[in-house]
Amino acid sequence: MKTASKAAIYSIFVVLFIIGSWELVKAHPEVQFTFYIPAAIMIIYAVIRDDLFSKPGHNMRHAKGK
Repeated sequence: MKTASKAAIYSIFVVLFIIGSWELVKAHPEVQFTFYIPAAIMIIYAVIRDDLFSKPGHNMRHAKGK
């Protein structure tokens, strides 16, 4: 996929996640949600950052002739 379409999909996903998290906290204000939501946001950020800003073939190791 193109970078612009990936960014649009990720933006929609993040907005929906934040809205869902907000509604979940309003409905169930238990303490454990305070820890799960930031952890999920950090994981989502890491996945998006790796996917959008990685260079193709950057992580691949090329075997040198022996």
